[in-house]
Amino acid sequence: MSRLINFERQKIAITLICTLLGLFLPTSFLWVLAAINVLIIGIIHGANDLYIISKYSKTTKKRQFGYLFVSYVFFVAAMVLALYNVPQLALLLFVLVSSFHFGEQQWHKNSIIKSTKLHLFYIVYGMFLFSLLFFTHQEQTLSIVQEISGLQVASQILLYMLIGSAVATVFFVALNINQLKSQLFFQFLALIALVLLFTQTSLLWSFSVYFVLWHSIPSLKEQADVLYPNDAKPIFKYFKLALPYWILSLVGFGVALIIFRENSASLLSLFFGFLAAITIPHVGVIFWMHQKN
Repeated sequence: MSRLINFERQKIAITLICTLLGLFLPTSFLWVLAAINVLIIGIIHGANDLYIISKYSKTTKKRQFGYLFVSYVFFVAAMVLALYNVPQLALLLFVLVSSFHFGEQQWHKNSIIKSTKLHLFYIVYGMFLFSLLFFTHQEQTLSIVQEISGLQVASQILLYMLIGSAVATVFFVALNINQLKSQLFFQFLALIALVLLFTQTSLLWSFSVYFVLWHSIPSLKEQADVLYPNDAKPIFKYFKLALPYWILSLVGFGVALIIFRENSASLLSLFFGFLAAITIPHVGVIFWMHQKN
């Protein structure tokens, strides 16, 4: 428990350091660093979904695992194709599913009793973080939304999203106060650190720091502990097991970049479709893991 508390404190300190780096380091360097962080830690934290499914479904035979792998890849490929053809749905689905996923990962600790109102809180808190990120980077956000979906969204919509999600967050905190009160002080400090990060640094750098530091690393550690509860080095084993699937993901994305390299709009649509496609099954796996665990 003491290690967990220390890590939580370290995340706030590292976020403040990353805010300073975002202010003083060259933009091009930050872009490269953000991309490396997301492509390595961000993607690899979801690379062991099959082993988590196998653990809880008690899949032991290689043939059964092979069927599971084919089914998972087929589902991801189907999602990529579907979302690429309807980029508006890709963007909406990615935000909604990621909102739940981020909120769940950040708040599910010590929440032993699972309920619908708690799951709704995860969604609205994740939406609040997204809205805060979008509102503090309005010009970049609106430009990306228009390029992906072809829709021109008024800047007031981002303000309404922020206010609405903030009010909903307060409401659901009050509704779940017994399960969340032990985390309120830390989460308040965390929110202050994230507000500083979002308001002072670029969209890509802000997203990468939050995605990697506040979501991917804690999720990776949690999954490693679930997969190898009795192992002395669960993180090392997690990376070793995830390596081939991580490489496969990067190769698949790289092939897609080559195919659509001449069409920037299609490239962005494909990128968000790819993220949504790999996020949707991953969210389902982690949700199942939390229920089982």
